[in-house]
Amino acid sequence: MIKTPLMIASLAALALAAPLGAQEQSRTKTYEGPNVSGTQTTTVNPETGTATRDREVTNLNTGKTATSSAERQRTETGSTIGVVQTGPNGGTRSLESERERTEGGSTFTGSATGRGGQTYGLAGSRSRDGQGNSQASQSVTNPAGETIAARGRATTRTDGQVNRTVTKTRAEGASRPPRARRPRG
Repeated sequence: MIKTPLMIASLAALALAAPLGAQEQSRTKTYEGPNVSGTQTTTVNPETGTATRDREVTNLNTGKTATSSAERQRTETGSTIGVVQTGPNGGTRSLESERERTEGGSTFTGSATGRGGQTYGLAGSRSRDGQGNSQASQSVTNPAGETIAARGRATTRTDGQVNRTVTKTRAEGASRPPRARRPRG
């Protein structure tokens, strides 16, 4: 689930790339290979502020299919995101979140549900000042509200020098979350 925000960023880029006042645009890509076939449909509607992406990949050897559906909706203060992924064996994981613009940055809050049904809280923020200094932080909490993983980054610029500090913490015994995998194809 950690990589899921990257997926969200790509949806945001798609939505922002459409010219203002343009009509809804849809694009479908297909792939046919020796072992898999896949389809991806991306739809962007600048008038409503909606961007969606649906993927389906089928393993031709086993007949099993993996699907992914993502939607981004622009709001007055930012956007909402919803992602649902279903694996070839029927396991489902999802992400619901909201991003809000702030003075000089943004905040991100949401929840993710893993294939095993466990639910995690997600939070993040990023900001930048006019001097080239920036910060970003992300955290994942369990249902009890305990932080199980966190990451922070601060970049400062002073007298022509750039200093970057990265901090990472993980609760004892917490396994590294699996990386979101793009359907092959």
